[in-house]
Amino acid sequence: MRAMKRTVSVLLSLMLVLGMMTIGMSVASAAETKVTATSNIGATASADYTASSEQVTVTYKLNTAATISGVRAVITYDKAVLKLATTNTAATCFPTLNESLVANLTKTDGRLPFNASSYNGYDFAGGAVLATVVFDIIGTGNTTVDLEVKDLISIKNAPSQSDDDEVVIIDDATNDTSKYTATAEVTVYPEASDDLSAFIYDVRINLEGKVGIDFYFYNKPEGYTNTNLYAVFDGPSADENANVNGNAGKVAWTSMKGTKRNGVNCRKQSYFVCAYMMTVPLKVSVYNGTELMGTYSVTVADWAYDHMAEFEASNADAAVLLKRMLNYGAAVQEYFAANLDDKFTAVPANSEINYALQLITADDITVPAGLMVTPTLTDIGISTMRQNVELKEGVDIQLTVKINDQTKFANAAVSVDGVNLPFEQSGTGNTQKRAILYNVVSNKLDNVYTFNFSNGTNYKTSVMAYVKNALANNSTNTELQKLVSAMYWYNASANTVFGD
Repeated sequence: MRAMKRTVSVLLSLMLVLGMMTIGMSVASAAETKVTATSNIGATASADYTASSEQVTVTYKLNTAATISGVRAVITYDKAVLKLATTNTAATCFPTLNESLVANLTKTDGRLPFNASSYNGYDFAGGAVLATVVFDIIGTGNTTVDLEVKDLISIKNAPSQSDDDEVVIIDDATNDTSKYTATAEVTVYPEASDDLSAFIYDVRINLEGKVGIDFYFYNKPEGYTNTNLYAVFDGPSADENANVNGNAGKVAWTSMKGTKRNGVNCRKQSYFVCAYMMTVPLKVSVYNGTELMGTYSVTVADWAYDHMAEFEASNADAAVLLKRMLNYGAAVQEYFAANLDDKFTAVPANSEINYALQLITADDITVPAGLMVTPTLTDIGISTMRQNVELKEGVDIQLTVKINDQTKFANAAVSVDGVNLPFEQSGTGNTQKRAILYNVVSNKLDNVYTFNFSNGTNYKTSVMAYVKNALANNSTNTELQKLVSAMYWYNASANTVFGD
């Protein structure tokens, strides 16, 4: 990897709003596939799902007259196709094993082990749930969920801790099927196209900072009490989503921000997506208590493709902006393909969106004179100052300073436009600090920003000034040239549509 890749990293940074998306966006279809539940206790079942199906619940029930005192088992599944849903809890997955239960619901390796033991015993007479698990469908193809009961122990007579009073029904050498029966159920949840109009008023792509997907939920859906309603978000991660991801993706209706949309009282929740995840689906599931009302799925790229013709007919500049946004996302994905997560799906090539990328050189970029002029460093106890543009988490301008006089620098602070910036330690020891201006948005990449040190010294720069220098110093790096060219034209379109 070329040296520039160590200092230039990119994610989409935007400040614009492009129309809105309606609830009925289509989802790509695929051949039907099957989820099959198997077990070593004779419980089997299956159900078909399609590419637009969102979740599947697999349930195993046990029927035995014996009072069960202990169980040890593991559920395995293909993690390429299924993922444990964030709504699973020990209580919902194992309702009959209501004491002394140990279950690991945070594992991501395709295994869900659990065990339980009870002095008083568990009652499965007549049939009761041994395990019921909700999975998000994240892949395709036939897949199997398997329950292996490793140990099943019953109480012989009166409850006792004596081994003599226990009966082994299942262990490594035994599986006494005369003492129990078992069944399985597989239920595929509503498809993404299910009508959620009773709950979701509007969905739109809000390209503010990073790409934001804004959901407008009815404040009080007709016929429902909003205190029982909540939404579960499952999609590409970003720092801004901490309020969602920090609560396992679950957001209570009453905790969403109150707002108005076209005069309608709504609750708003946003989810932010980075450039190389523009093709990763964001899934939103609406629950009324424990009942799933439906799931909706959207990607930023699909929205852009679906609305391209509309903008070409009504707003040519906005259509160009959409195409350049897709070019930028494609360039980011190509440049950083080695470092993308396992959900990466490439944006189609530029030719497929009918907008060729025009490469630029350093000479194409014009910046105001006098930028990136180093101040008198010794006045503030600094020996060197280095600028970097870190585009991976927004578009950030970073100033890293090396301190050679701690007495002068002890109380130094940095601000831009009156806003104090994070000023943190960088590297080992206490000899370097870094000031970061986060999320310089798409129509402000060519703005001039003044970093003001608390003693009156300042430093002026811009993202495009850094890009100009990067191109001049790396003129043979075609990957870098393509990346910054896409950013350059995206900035130009954002300026056209939204102004400087």
